[in-house]
Amino acid sequence: MVTLVSGRPVDPDEARQLMLRNGCRPKTVFTKAKDPWPSTCERCGADIDPTYDSIASKARRSGDAPRGCRDCADRARAERFRLDEAELARTIALANIKPLEPYTNNNTRLESICLNETCPRKGKPIKVLIKAVRQGAMACKYCARRAIDSDEAIAIMREKGRVEPSTAYIRVDDPWPGTCLRCHRSVRPRLHDVMQGQGACLHCAPNTPLTKQQAWERAIAYRFRPSDPEAFKNTNAPWAGTCLNCHGPVNPCLGNLYRGQGACNSQTCKITGFKDSEPGLVYLLQRTSGPAMAKVGICEDSAHNTRLQVHAGNGWTVVHTRSFRVGLRARLVEGAVKRLWFDERGWKNGAARGEQRSDGYTETVLLDDAERGEPWSRLTPLALWTDVLIQAQQLGFDVDEQRLEAAAG
Repeated sequence: MVTLVSGRPVDPDEARQLMLRNGCRPKTVFTKAKDPWPSTCERCGADIDPTYDSIASKARRSGDAPRGCRDCADRARAERFRLDEAELARTIALANIKPLEPYTNNNTRLESICLNETCPRKGKPIKVLIKAVRQGAMACKYCARRAIDSDEAIAIMREKGRVEPSTAYIRVDDPWPGTCLRCHRSVRPRLHDVMQGQGACLHCAPNTPLTKQQAWERAIAYRFRPSDPEAFKNTNAPWAGTCLNCHGPVNPCLGNLYRGQGACNSQTCKITGFKDSEPGLVYLLQRTSGPAMAKVGICEDSAHNTRLQVHAGNGWTVVHTRSFRVGLRARLVEGAVKRLWFDERGWKNGAARGEQRSDGYTETVLLDDAERGEPWSRLTPLALWTDVLIQAQQLGFDVDEQRLEAAAG
């Protein structure tokens, strides 16, 4: 006889019989009620180790029944909540997926194809948990941005990080070995950092101190030859030289070249950047850190343009945007707004305030500035954006854009 903590004796043979009546076949002799008792599940044959105390307590409350095996309990629970054909069809339609295998239960992931047109997987199989879909979760973790497809990850690293990966993609926060496409050195950036606008290469970062020899090599890589190698100060200081493509004079900053700007703005060399003949975008940004301010600007309205991502990495938030089918109109609207703010109303931009910012400080305006006087002492992004829309309307571009949209339709 074995005495329990409560003082009640337990016969080992009776304990064994109780375990057998509840679907557990003990493999060792009974020792203590609260010790795991190695057994075999009589339903699935798996090795289990329930305690006598847990089996006996449940048997007293609910009677003898197969228990003690977690896997069998999970399968029974999943079968109990298994969907009928009609409910399954409604759930699949809601999830917008195409199953590739028969439905088992809510707890078993169903191999499927996401039917969303913008799905990054582009027809490649995904695993969908029906239970999660019924609880309101998005079926495709790639569309929900809970995961990144390997092909998309490689494209982001090449386009935003300027790095050619040398190994397969694993996770967004893991260092990812590759080769910098600027300096051709080995790097290990994290995809998450690149997506947040951080640089991928420590050797090429815009604020990394450089020797004069390193600066010279980087300048040549960016297709311009400095006139005086000894004149280099730092990556944010202009450095006069000659364009190696058109042989015209240039005066770029190495830091700006790293951020994606071209070394030469001549019509011969300017094959990227804002084009007056292509679609353009007027945007209004807001920054809340330090003195709150807003900024108006323009960029290409195309999928490969990263200017807004660069601004986001510098602490700006995109508040409003307006697309134009002709980029020249976006440029004219921006110019009209800047004349209105800084010439007609006499507001001070970042340059007039003595700021030394490299991300468009000639286009920024403080949201709170008592020196402006009423009614301009306190501004809101909505009021500033209203100025943008009014200037576009006064220039007659709203009607022209409507005509172009009608012609395209």
